[in-house]
Amino acid sequence: MVLPVFLLMLFGLIDVGRLVYMNSVLSQAAREGARLASVEASWLGSSDPSCGTLDGPVCPANLAALMADVTAAANRMVGPFASVGSVYISCNPQGSAPSGNWTTASCANFASGPPNYDVVSVRVVLTFHPITPIVSSFISTITTSGSATMVIN
Repeated sequence: MVLPVFLLMLFGLIDVGRLVYMNSVLSQAAREGARLASVEASWLGSSDPSCGTLDGPVCPANLAALMADVTAAANRMVGPFASVGSVYISCNPQGSAPSGNWTTASCANFASGPPNYDVVSVRVVLTFHPITPIVSSFISTITTSGSATMVIN
């Protein structure tokens, strides 16, 4: 009679541990995406001859290419959880908060080269699915996110 309650508690604890671990991984994925975006945003649309060469900078052609690079960086960090659901980028002047319009903010206006000290924010979203059958009947999914902001350099 006690065994089903014990197993429910045990697997519920495992689910909670997975959720906490996933939040930690999402924070790291957002930091990695923001780090990459802070470096590549200053080279956005650049026609510098050193772009793409050995030891040269990565110069994304447009915002879509920057978004693809940031998404790939975030996905490398969330290996145990498949891939991120959504990645959002917002570029803003120094001292301001990320705009509510994450998807349409253009980083091209902020890529004037160092030292401009503008910031790029990255938000990563992933959906958590519990593995415990009884818990998953009450809570089918939990959407979690991590975000990070770094100076464009």
